[in-house]
Amino acid sequence: MKSTRQVLVTLLSAALCAGVVHASTRDLLATNIIEDVSIPYNAAIVGTDPLNQLSFSDPRVQRTVSGLAPEQIHLTYLSDTQTIVSWATGYGNTTVSPVDPNYFHEESGPSSTVYWGTNSGNYTHNLTANAATITYYNQIYTFANANPNYNYSSPLFHHVVLSNLVPSTTYFYKVGDTTYGLSSEYNFTSPPKVGNTTYPFVLGVVADPGLTINTTVTIQHLVDANPQVWTLIGDFTYADDMQTNGTTTTTNGSSLSYVPSPEGTYQPWWDMWFRYYSNAIASRIPLLPNHGNHELEPQYLATYASGLANGTQFQSYVSRNPTNIVANASGSDSPLWYSANAGPAHMIYLSNYADFSVGSDQYNWLVQDLATFNRKTTPWLVATFHAPWYSSYVSHYKENECMRLAMESVLYNAGVDIVINGHCHEYERSNPVYNFTVDECGPVHITMGDGGNIEGLYKTFADTPGLCPTPNKTVPAYQPGGYCPTYVYDGNFCASSQPSWSAFREPAYGHGILTFENSTHTYWQWNRNLDNENIEMDTVYVIRQLSCSNKAGY
Repeated sequence: MKSTRQVLVTLLSAALCAGVVHASTRDLLATNIIEDVSIPYNAAIVGTDPLNQLSFSDPRVQRTVSGLAPEQIHLTYLSDTQTIVSWATGYGNTTVSPVDPNYFHEESGPSSTVYWGTNSGNYTHNLTANAATITYYNQIYTFANANPNYNYSSPLFHHVVLSNLVPSTTYFYKVGDTTYGLSSEYNFTSPPKVGNTTYPFVLGVVADPGLTINTTVTIQHLVDANPQVWTLIGDFTYADDMQTNGTTTTTNGSSLSYVPSPEGTYQPWWDMWFRYYSNAIASRIPLLPNHGNHELEPQYLATYASGLANGTQFQSYVSRNPTNIVANASGSDSPLWYSANAGPAHMIYLSNYADFSVGSDQYNWLVQDLATFNRKTTPWLVATFHAPWYSSYVSHYKENECMRLAMESVLYNAGVDIVINGHCHEYERSNPVYNFTVDECGPVHITMGDGGNIEGLYKTFADTPGLCPTPNKTVPAYQPGGYCPTYVYDGNFCASSQPSWSAFREPAYGHGILTFENSTHTYWQWNRNLDNENIEMDTVYVIRQLSCSNKAGY
């Protein structure tokens, strides 16, 4: 392990708002280790927390097509020459008896066809996918106080892989079929060519967005940044924070009684969520998705288990997002973990809600995937999973410690440069760290579950005197792996002040942008939602230290 290099540059400048500190390290010669910045929650700056979800009557979430015409159109990244186009046909229904979805095999059913070309209105290519690529799901509740009137049957979800795309080229497209109706025309720019010559490459980052007024500000700011690809690190909709009849069950910690979470989920909210995101960003910029605990949505008796749990968990997530296609392309047999090369980066998507223990399927896949990683092709190595290993906030404190103990050394030895997480509804960036020790050869961990969701911000630091969580109370039922307490702060469970590995932390909403500028320097910026303005609050270069043997492959 390398010893910590002396801090070379710390640029701390006061923002226009009183009491706000802005940390910035923009000099290419600067180290990626800077002094710690800790900003307490300030309601006058952050604004109302939380804001209610968008109304069901909001036109942005309304179904505007009829019959089996396509809607909820969105793009998923597969490679620099392949993009997956997905959409829904039909209605999501709440019903006593689940709808038999086998009707889509009938000849009269809607086909999965995409028409595309490089000029508006001139579609020189078309592709119809096999009906076997259509996905769907039923959400069934059989626990004691369930109301069968609110079982849910989904629309049909179509997924078509467009191949042989020319990188960095604008395409115009429509989806659907001529019998049941085609969509309006959309367009997207195919991602840039994979490799060490693709600079700058701009990756947008959000997590835990849900769909509130705060969310809409976050997404608009993200779109304004014009990323080439974006990634969402779990907790899409918060449909499980709603009762099966659509009433809210969680608003900043207070609960209503109908069907208690996690048993109750309001699945039509997924349809509304995708309608909003389709128009806001998802039909124009390819997404690399990951899942969180709010995608678990256990069915039947609603008992949390690990992974897909024989088709009783994650059903909305894996049916609507074609992660199985991306997983297959990366040698994974599970839609819950995969990898993809995007620009100059090898992106790894892991699951802390499936078995991650040493020797598990996910662990073995990770080891095999890293063995094929080649910095000559993709100099940057980025890992994502939902629940962070490094967070200094009270909520979810050390919740995912068992996964860290199982996998951190694997990521460190492979030279992972950046780890991106969500889950904790706040922002925090670490110094390069390994095993709770600042280490220039370790990755920078970025936690940003601050996309705007209905549950609100986490405002309390675990190093606040008297507020350190009780160790045996830190692991919820949905987190597999058990209880793995570690006492790394002079034998204590919590630090007595902001830990040395924590570089910047603030409870506020926002999004992130990673700009890969060359093979050794990536510029990170966290943009805070402040009075509906896009405030560049925390900026720093992440530097791949070639003096580190685990990062010097190129």
